[in-house]
Amino acid sequence: MNEIAAMGSFPEASFEIGSQKVYRMRKTGDVGTSDRWLQSLRRLAPRIEELQRYFPTAAERDAAERREREGDEEALIYTPTPPDRPVLIIESEINIIDNPAFTHCTARDQIHDLANYLGDDLDKELLRGLCIIFIRSHVIEGETKSRFILSHEWMHTMQHGSYNIAEMEQLWWIEGSADWGAHKVVEGFTERDHKIEQFFDRQPDCSLTQHDYDAQTFFFWGEQTFGTDWGISLGMGGPEYLDEPERAAQILPPEQWLDWATSQADHKITMPDERDLPFNAKVELLDLEHSCEASIEGPPLSVQLRELRFPEDAASLVTIEPGEAQLAYRLLDADDAGLPSSWTRVTDTVEIEPTSEPLLLAAIMPSGNDLNIQIKLENSDRANCACHIGRWEEVATADSEAQDTFAGALEAIDNARAFVPPEQLAELEKARQMISSSDTKDRFRFRGAAEQIFEMGGEGEVTYDNDGPIVTFKGGGEFIIEDPHRIYGDKTEVDYHTYIHSGRWDIIGGKLKIDLQKFTFEGTVEGPISDGPQSISGSNRNTSYVGGGGDWIISCEGAGLKLIPADPYERGPGKDAVLKVPE
Repeated sequence: MNEIAAMGSFPEASFEIGSQKVYRMRKTGDVGTSDRWLQSLRRLAPRIEELQRYFPTAAERDAAERREREGDEEALIYTPTPPDRPVLIIESEINIIDNPAFTHCTARDQIHDLANYLGDDLDKELLRGLCIIFIRSHVIEGETKSRFILSHEWMHTMQHGSYNIAEMEQLWWIEGSADWGAHKVVEGFTERDHKIEQFFDRQPDCSLTQHDYDAQTFFFWGEQTFGTDWGISLGMGGPEYLDEPERAAQILPPEQWLDWATSQADHKITMPDERDLPFNAKVELLDLEHSCEASIEGPPLSVQLRELRFPEDAASLVTIEPGEAQLAYRLLDADDAGLPSSWTRVTDTVEIEPTSEPLLLAAIMPSGNDLNIQIKLENSDRANCACHIGRWEEVATADSEAQDTFAGALEAIDNARAFVPPEQLAELEKARQMISSSDTKDRFRFRGAAEQIFEMGGEGEVTYDNDGPIVTFKGGGEFIIEDPHRIYGDKTEVDYHTYIHSGRWDIIGGKLKIDLQKFTFEGTVEGPISDGPQSISGSNRNTSYVGGGGDWIISCEGAGLKLIPADPYERGPGKDAVLKVPE
C-alpha cells in the first residue's frame, strides 16, 4: 500500500470492460509514456466481455439447480448480474512473492483499505468493492504472456464480483477456472503447458480438491461437456461444497464422474481453442500375469487408469468388485485393431472372460472415500494364475564362490563333434578333459555350458542375443527356455538363431517342479571345409546341457522373481535363479 501511495493520483482510465471501470496508477516518471498494460487490456476487452456475459446465465443456472434440489421453486439464490467490480491496475516491484501477478479485492460493500494510504481529497466511493491487480512487470517477458497473465487476474475480479467470497483460498476451482478463462481469452498460449503435465503427474496421488492451477484441465472438460456457463456456475455456491472431496463430489452425479475418467483415457479433452492437450493421463500396468489378485487404489475424485493384462492361456473368470467406485473397461488397442472401442460400465460386482489382448480400465471414487477396487482371477489350483507365470529374463548370479559341476557337459561336447572340422578335434578333446576334472562358475541357472567350455579351453568366443536366457512359464504348465547365440571358434562359426529347451512345470507340495523334456535348435554352421553357411536343425529328447530343472521354492519380489533350490543342501551363493521382466 505504501508503494501505491507513493504514486500519488488515482486517475480513471478512459474505458470500461462491460460494467467494470478501469483505473490505472503509475509512477510519476512513467506518466505520459506508452502504457503497454492498458494497451493489452484494450485488445483483450472484447474477449473478456464475451466471458462476462456467461456469469448471469451461470447464476441463473445455479439458482435453478439449487431450487430443484431444495424443492423451493420460489427461492432466488443469487441475483443474476454481470461482473461489475471496479479494477485498479498497478505495476509493483515487490519481490516477496513468486507469482508474476496477484489480485486483491475488498468486500463488495466496503471501501478498500487503500483509502487509508491516499490523500483526504480522494473520493473514497471510487474504492468501494475495488479489486487491485498487482503486476510484477519486471519479471514478465513477451506480449502473449503479458496478455495471458492479465486475463487470468481479470478472471479473479469477475469471480470476486459474482461468487461473493471475501477470501478466495479454494485454489483448485479459483485458480483452475482462472487459467481456463485466460485460455479462452488468449488462444494458442503454450507457456502453461507444464501445469497440464503437472495435473496428470499428480492426479494418481491427489484428490481433485488438492490441485490448484493445474485443475484447469477439469474445466476444459466441463466446458466441452456442459457449456461455458457450467464452469463459471461452480463458484456460485461458494466454498461449502468445493473445499472437501465429499462436498465437491456433489458437483456431478456418479456416472458423470466416470465420464470425466473415460474422457481422459480416450484423450478426448481439448484446450478451449480445440487444440489437443499437450499431455495426457498416464496408464499404469495392472498385471494378472504374475498374481491372482490385484487392486486399484487412489484418493477420492482421482482418475485411475490401468492396463489390465491376463496370463497367457488363462481361462478362469475375472471378478471385479468396484465397491462404491465407478469403473469402466474396454480393449486397450481397440482403435488400432479396428474393433469397437465402447466402454462397459461396472457398478456392481461382475465376472468377465479373460481376453488375449489387454484391457484399459478407468476408475474414480465419486465421494469423499478412498478408491479401492478388487480384481481377482478365480482359480483354485493356480495352474493359470501364479506370480511366476510370464516371460522373464534371467539375471546373472555370478559369485567368486559359486561353483557347479556341469553334469551334462560331456554329452554336449559329444554332440558338437559333428560340427567340428577334423583338425580341431584335438582342441575339443582338450576341452572335454578339462570339463571332466573341473568345476566352473554358475553364471546362469538356465543357460548352457558353451561359454564356460570356451573360457576353460582358452580359445573361441560365444555371444548371446540377450543378456540372459529368456524363461517363460505359461499358464497350464508349459515351460520354455530361449537362448539364441553364436559360437566362434578358430575357423568355425555356429549361429543358433533358435535354441529352445522346453518341458513342463507344476506346483506340488508348495514346490515348483520343472521337468526339461525337449531341445530344439535351428541355425547355420560354417567351417573351413563347408561351402558357406550350412543350415542345421534338430529336435530331440536328449537335451544339450542346460540347468534349471528340478525343484524350486518361488520367491516373488515386485517386478522380479527368485527361484531358490528346494533342497537346502543345494543352496548357496550363485545357486538361486534371479529373473526380471525383459526390457
